[in-house]
Amino acid sequence: MREWKFGMRTLLTRAATVAALAVAVAFPARAAHAAEQVVIRDGRTPIGYSFELEPHLVLGTAPPGPGYGTGAGLGVRASWVLSQDGFIRGVNDSLAIGVGLDYGRYDAAFGFQGYRDQCLSSQPGPAGTSVCTQVTSNGGAYNYLFVPVVLQWNFWITRNFSAFGEPGVDLYLSQGFGVAPALFVGGRYQLADKITFTLRLGYPTLALGVSFLL
Repeated sequence: MREWKFGMRTLLTRAATVAALAVAVAFPARAAHAAEQVVIRDGRTPIGYSFELEPHLVLGTAPPGPGYGTGAGLGVRASWVLSQDGFIRGVNDSLAIGVGLDYGRYDAAFGFQGYRDQCLSSQPGPAGTSVCTQVTSNGGAYNYLFVPVVLQWNFWITRNFSAFGEPGVDLYLSQGFGVAPALFVGGRYQLADKITFTLRLGYPTLALGVSFLL
């Protein structure tokens, strides 16, 4: 158990380092390099794809539902372009619908506020009280399956860099089914033709991945 926790701590540390470097170095540098190719005011510039497939690494903390702590996992997001013209006239924006499938394993010992035990099941007790009959040990571990459904609003800033916002809902399964609000912001920069590095920040998860624009 101690080895698993050490391995997970190492994974989270390395992933956070990658995210920080991507935001602080790669995105601004790429955008600055492509400054002469700004297209945000070219309202009718074609975006050149109709479907986006994005495998990614998932990270999260303070999950909805019964879980507690911080976790990591894998996932995939598929987005279909609804319109190449977004909500703002004269701005190069577009709309897509995104659906994902993410798996994450959370450990309460890695929560920002430490860990605490959780009551998993209880029975009615005397005088209207409730008696816990099953409890986690040292906060416990929680497996999550997320299904985010979002509206993706893209802003094509340069030919190599784009940003997006994603409001929606996240269906999840973890010791029961639930629904949580979802809100993400992120960006892409181009690695090759039709391939981008994609970073997504928000709740209930963040993601680091590669997008294939098809």
